[in-house]
Amino acid sequence: MYLLSKKILVFIAGLFLIIAIAYYLSLSFNDKNDIQIPVEPNQIQEDHNEMKDSLDIFFSFLEYYDLKEGDTFISTLKKTNLNKKEIDQLITAARDVMDINQLRIGTRIEIISDLIKEKRIVNEVVIYPDSQEKISVFRIDDKFTVRKDVKTLYSELVFHEIEIDKSIYSSLKNINVPDNIIMSFVQLFSFDIDFQRDIRNGNKINILFEQYKDKNGELIKTGSIFFAEIILIKDSYELYKFEDNNYIEYFNSDGKSATKALMKTPLNGARLSSAYGMRKHPILGYNKKHMGVDFAAPMGTPIMAAGTGHIEYIGTNGGAGKYIRIKHLNGYKTSYSHLSSYASGMQKNIRVKQGQTIGYVGSTGLSTGPHLHYEVIFNGEKINPMKMKLPSGKKLKGINLNNFLTERDRINDEISKIRN
Repeated sequence: MYLLSKKILVFIAGLFLIIAIAYYLSLSFNDKNDIQIPVEPNQIQEDHNEMKDSLDIFFSFLEYYDLKEGDTFISTLKKTNLNKKEIDQLITAARDVMDINQLRIGTRIEIISDLIKEKRIVNEVVIYPDSQEKISVFRIDDKFTVRKDVKTLYSELVFHEIEIDKSIYSSLKNINVPDNIIMSFVQLFSFDIDFQRDIRNGNKINILFEQYKDKNGELIKTGSIFFAEIILIKDSYELYKFEDNNYIEYFNSDGKSATKALMKTPLNGARLSSAYGMRKHPILGYNKKHMGVDFAAPMGTPIMAAGTGHIEYIGTNGGAGKYIRIKHLNGYKTSYSHLSSYASGMQKNIRVKQGQTIGYVGSTGLSTGPHLHYEVIFNGEKINPMKMKLPSGKKLKGINLNNFLTERDRINDEISKIRN
């Protein structure tokens, strides 16, 4: 954004005034043969007011801020020309339609102001809480009022069946499946499949998910995955979404839950770089039993809690660097080492849910590069995460099973319609 200096503004104002005077004089000294058009006094006054307004308001300015970590709606408003009274009025108006304390990192805030008599006046503040909503707080007679606009969205079901080429991520990305759908797909099967070792070129994927577009056909957001399937060389895994009053979960065709106590791989898109067992330590230089598994991943890759539990330890832990350990049910614990940072809100004794982001891949402590060192501890003994056999989740029964089978058949009918 370019702000004009005071001298340039004065120059432009003078130029406008000279043009206006010249135009007025040209009307006054017309040849006698020219036809004189009478002008009503009211019209003269209106023209004068329009000219005055055009000289008073030269420019409108648009500034924008994308909320960063630590930013708030109030701290952003303090960066503008609004005084404390105006900020209080604006916040009071905005609170009628939104919770200003729940704005997420990345939320865009636009500040629209006019330059009036060399003074900059904020006339409108626009907040975009998500891709669907627009909240405008604008000034009317020195007071602020609010308006909330919500896009009308149109739902559609999307079905893809593809062969895997190189990786699940790249294969789905090549057909424009959104990133959050890909991550959800991977997470659904992370209890049963070792994505580094089990996936091969030629394996097949089937996926049915919902997405929402606006009236112009632009994709605004995605909904849920309704059906997901991976067909390997010897095995296949299929899951259907089922929503009850108390939960939303995924089950196989017989009504058996996909959820298990712990995930084998607590991050997406990683490469198994060091397995469980004896190895030569890359920094210490001598043979030592590797009591976990290492996943090489780019710096900052989100790390998920492998299971629901409570954080037992968080902080620097010697060679493990930045470290988190979670205590789960039934004697299980999991630990995560070499993190670059912790997710917001992580602290000792808080409860985390399976799949929740707890930190980010780094290279702190004794580490030769960005990776996650992941350990599973069962009754005090460290075990191989890749070989642990965990009990599957619940099996639907009675009326719940009947309701699920009805929903399963409905989803299969939708897939058949799309295929045909």
